[in-house]
Amino acid sequence: MEKPTVTRIVFQQYRAPISYSEAEAANACCLSIQALHLLQASGLIEGGEPNQERSYSEEDVFQLRRIRRLQQELGINLAGVEVILHLLQRLESVHKELDEERSRALISASARGLLSGD
Repeated sequence: MEKPTVTRIVFQQYRAPISYSEAEAANACCLSIQALHLLQASGLIEGGEPNQERSYSEEDVFQLRRIRRLQQELGINLAGVEVILHLLQRLESVHKELDEERSRALISASARGLLSGD
């Protein structure tokens, strides 16, 4: 009797990293440049080096938009935003760990011949 084989294929669209200038990031997020500096100084976004021309990644711009929504649309202060972002980051980490554990369990079950018809 043949053991079932499980093949997992994940499709992800490749996207080249995009870098935004200060003005482009501020415009894309509907924030002022001073707000960008404040958020970078508080550690909520990384951005480029202060001594060089500041640049922001696509991830930074996504984070900036999230921060703006939390503050302007939900009225959450900066300390609250920091807590929420930390919790979201932790939740994402737990999801990744869970996915990895599920994959290991699936591979282990497959190796033992416990899966049928998948």
